[in-house]
Amino acid sequence: MAGFGAHVSLLNSFLTEIVDSIRTKNGQRITDLIQLDFDSLSPERQKPYSDLNQELNRDYPPQRDGELVARCKQTVSQDEFGTFSTSFSECIIQYFRYLRDFTSADNQAKATKIRQLTSQCVTALGDTKYGIIMIPIVLSFSRTLAAIATNLDRNPSLIRNPSLATTQDAEGAPGKVSFVEDAANVLREAFIKCLAGSPGVPRTSRPSPDDKRVGIYLTANSCLKLLLQCRRLRNAQQMLSSIDVQSPPLSYYPAAQRVTYLYYLGRFHFANNHFRRAQRVLQMAYEQCHRRAIKHRRLILIYLIAANICLGRFPSSTLLSRPEASDIGPRFTPLCKIIQTGDLGLFHQYLDLDSESGQWFLKRSILFQLRNRCEILVWRSLIRKAFLLVGYMGEEKKIPFLRLNYVHHAAIWALSRQRATFTANGFSSLSSSSDEKYVDPEFADVDAAINETGFDPETGLYIDEYIGQYVPYGSEGAESPTMNEVESVVLSLIQQGLLRGFALHTNPRFAIPGSQKAGGPMKAGFPEVWSVTASKDSGEPVPGWVEEENLDAGGGGRVVRIFGARPAGA
Repeated sequence: MAGFGAHVSLLNSFLTEIVDSIRTKNGQRITDLIQLDFDSLSPERQKPYSDLNQELNRDYPPQRDGELVARCKQTVSQDEFGTFSTSFSECIIQYFRYLRDFTSADNQAKATKIRQLTSQCVTALGDTKYGIIMIPIVLSFSRTLAAIATNLDRNPSLIRNPSLATTQDAEGAPGKVSFVEDAANVLREAFIKCLAGSPGVPRTSRPSPDDKRVGIYLTANSCLKLLLQCRRLRNAQQMLSSIDVQSPPLSYYPAAQRVTYLYYLGRFHFANNHFRRAQRVLQMAYEQCHRRAIKHRRLILIYLIAANICLGRFPSSTLLSRPEASDIGPRFTPLCKIIQTGDLGLFHQYLDLDSESGQWFLKRSILFQLRNRCEILVWRSLIRKAFLLVGYMGEEKKIPFLRLNYVHHAAIWALSRQRATFTANGFSSLSSSSDEKYVDPEFADVDAAINETGFDPETGLYIDEYIGQYVPYGSEGAESPTMNEVESVVLSLIQQGLLRGFALHTNPRFAIPGSQKAGGPMKAGFPEVWSVTASKDSGEPVPGWVEEENLDAGGGGRVVRIFGARPAGA
């Protein structure tokens, strides 16, 4: 900041600098002037704000607040700046009040005042002529607001009045909203103003420096960061839909904004189990991220590898040898080996919540996706290994098949070994502890009574057809997984295209017809997982990712390709 004269009013100097910056539309200069995070400044830069605080308390104390308001409105005159003067003068009035009254206030009071100040700046952002200069100011204020809000959310004891955290969520429904989410809602309003752009400007045109559309991805990225931080990333759905409909192509924006946005978009789709979409977006983010940005490439790579594994595509040794993957490989390589071997017990152990590896994946919000999606791939490997060892490979016109009781016994053995290992090591997983249910002594013989009388515990009725048919849960012979569960897994794999063949329920078997023409049962019945998942990609544009080739000539919304649609009225 340029030095101010010793005998010149600091308030006048600040106002003069601000007005000159408005005339030249230099929003960054105003951002540098009206700082909120004074602690982050060097001692030399802190001094003008300390002196201005003293001047404001001396010349414009709260009792003379009207004089401060008049002074600010006189400087930002309506004759020169039109309607912008009303909203912007209110911004600087609130800023000087904050500087005068809240520099030593607690975090909750600071958060409330900065939130009001940022909201007022968003209002000024809506001005058609001068609103563009508010973008860097809003982003700067929101960063300070987010830092204070994060501290409040992590330390609830600092909150004096919990009712201040009760407001409306993104859909307008009343409820408790965290301070960070409230800050994200303010940024969402700024994003809407930027997305509206300048009236009459075609969507397909590149944003000019005077076009508020230059702030679309700046505000979107800041908002998405806060939503991710407060675990409300799914609330970004409306924002992404608006980008689909109104935003210019992402390629029109600087690389830093593109990579950041694609990273958050990939996180959004991954969290919603759209792994193919996440893989495409994160792959582009990784390719466009500068090779020297090791920290950012590492962050992208974690979710890119996770999305690929869910799709059946494992990282190569070449990829894992890169600098950004130095500490990622030791996490994902064991998981890939477990999936390849088909060891269900080791899979559950490696991704258990009580394990160190499970906690690492949980901290990065990928644990449950890996557990839910990759377990079916472990089953596929188990079935494939069983087919290799004990399956009938077929002769002449006979169809190769595998008796599913072999798969059943292998799965029980793998899971029981895992439980035994955990017990020996002094651990107890959620799955093993749930099998040991406490039964009150008064109900010790209730299973026999139910079987004898035909009593239905769910309805409270006595049904003759139930006599002798009741099988208590967890009784002997009902080992987990059951044969019915094994058959369900096989049918699910067939339905997904990860197994090719058919299953028989009577004398349960998995058979692979036409294997001789396809090069043998292993090649015919067990297609490559990645090729199957990749073949299901219809080439549809990824929601939230606006690409230039997907816009029609008139600058409308995304092109929607409809496959297999029936005629109206059919």
